Formats: sequence, structure tokens, C-alpha cells
Amino acid sequence: MPEGHSRSFAFTWAVFATLCIAWGSTWVAIRFGVTSMPPLWFAATRFIVAGLLLLLLARWLGGWQRIARSDLRPLTVMSAGAISVCFGLIFWGEQYVDSGTAGVMVQGFVPIGLFFFAATMTRELIGRTQWAFLGVGLCGVVLLLYGQSSSDWSMRKALAAVAIIVGTLVYDWAGVYGGDILSRYPAALMSAFENLVGGLILLPVSLVLEGDQIFRQPLPEETSVWLSWGYLVLVGSVLGFTAYTYLLRAWGPTRTSAYAFVTPVIALLLGATLADEHITWQHVMGTVLILGAVAGITRQRNRTPRDDQTTGPAPEALGTPQH
Repeated sequence: MPEGHSRSFAFTWAVFATLCIAWGSTWVAIRFGVTSMPPLWFAATRFIVAGLLLLLLARWLGGWQRIARSDLRPLTVMSAGAISVCFGLIFWGEQYVDSGTAGVMVQGFVPIGLFFFAATMTRELIGRTQWAFLGVGLCGVVLLLYGQSSSDWSMRKALAAVAIIVGTLVYDWAGVYGGDILSRYPAALMSAFENLVGGLILLPVSLVLEGDQIFRQPLPEETSVWLSWGYLVLVGSVLGFTAYTYLLRAWGPTRTSAYAFVTPVIALLLGATLADEHITWQHVMGTVLILGAVAGITRQRNRTPRDDQTTGPAPEALGTPQH
């Protein structure tokens, strides 16, 4: 192997590792942030700042293009679903659900949900094998939730888990809904648009629902909250997006989507290491079932001509990725 090619090969794998670590670690960062800061406010400000930085990145990468007026409404609807609703629910849910569990559920449901909505909204045929893998994935989610431990289970924790799943499914719907429009614009521009608009929509919702907490203590005193917020902006959004975009060009979407098998494991390990979350056999088995379902669905879909399309980006990169 020529030296130049070997160096490029090593660099690309380093970028892939960076992407996995960046998106696998965001869940524990969210956990630290929402324990001391109103979750919707935390999410809204994070995405607004990330959107502004990504706009600068889009300009620097030469990915600036005027958005047609007819596309503004569907792009806004997509941003509201993919950012405002999805991450509003996820950030709220992570107050009560372990970060590792949340990471596995979201990363597992992104490709599974995209498969389901692509089939129902675009009339893509679903085979029996695909339905079987979907059932396997759902069994994994049940085990994962059971692994939260029945000893400290509560109605609020159950609602939080449902909120995370619903938020992820809304994200998937938004990805399919906006897929045609997203393909017409540069990835950097779409990512910036989604983050910024989604954050701006979530901001007034936060002020209405969390106003008392926000105005009572507008700036948190805990250093960990600021570190988490900055990490999500710079690493989760900007660095993660840049790495994902590079890999799409270098490897293509199918190979790049392998990050979905690595990030849930990182989320579980970091939750156990940094947030003292317990990993049970239900967590392990649930994760294995979910990742097996993702692998099965991805393999089945990649046999069809449609699937030179991505099997589904992570919550930090919707379709463009944005996110």
C-alpha cells in the first residue's frame, strides 16, 4: 500500500472513531446538563448556538445557497420535528432515564423508525424478514427498559422512556418527510438551518413551560452544566457534523452508517463510568437485540436499489446530516 494511501486510510478511520466518540458521548453530556438546568432551555440554547456556528461552517465550506421560498415551510416543519419536538422530549426524558439507556434506544430506533416511515410514507414494500427484525428490535427495547430496574421504576420514568421513543420516531418521520428537499441543498446549510430554526421554535416553548426556573436562576452555577453545554455545541454538533460529512464523501452513506453499531456501546460505557449508571444483563441483551435488528434491517434494505441512501443518521445528524 503506497504511503500516501496508507496515511489517508488511517486518517479516515480516525475520523470514524471521532464520530463514534462524539455522538456516543452526547448522551451522558445531556444527562449532566439536565440535572441542573431546565431541559428545554438547555436544548434550545444549545441548538441555536450550534446552528449559528454551523452557518459559519457552511459559509467556510462553500456550502452557501439560497433556499427557495417554496421550500421554507417544509424545511421549517422538518426542523420543528427533528429538533424542537425530538430533542425537547429526549432532553426532558433524560432527567429520569439513564443516559446509556437513552442512547441505545435513540440510536436503535433511528434506523428502525426510518425503515418503518419510508415503508409507510413512500410505499416501499416490507418483507416478512424485515418485519421479523423490527419485532426483534422492539423486544430489545422492552428488555432495555426492564433493565432500568424494577426496584426504582416509577410512572415518571416510564413516561420519560415513552417520551424518548416518541421523540425519536418524530425525528424519523421528519427525516423521511424532508428527504427530497434535503437532497437539493448542501449538507452544511441544511444542518445549520435545522439546528437554528429548531432551537428558535423550542425557545418560546421553554420560556412558557420553564419560565419560573429560568428567571429564578438564568445562569447555572455548576461548572459541569457549562462544560456539558459547550461539549454538546462544539463536539456533538460542530465536530460530529464535520466528521459525518467527511465520511459521507470518503465512504458513502452505507458504510458510514456503521457508527450506529458503535455509539450505543459507547453511550452505555460512558454512562456507567461517568454517571455511575448500572449495566445489567437486560441492558446487554437489549442492546444486542436492537443492534441485531438494525443490522438485519440495514442488510435487507441495502439489497434494493433505493438504498444507496443512508440507513439513518444519528440524533446529532438528521439526513443531511443536520443534525
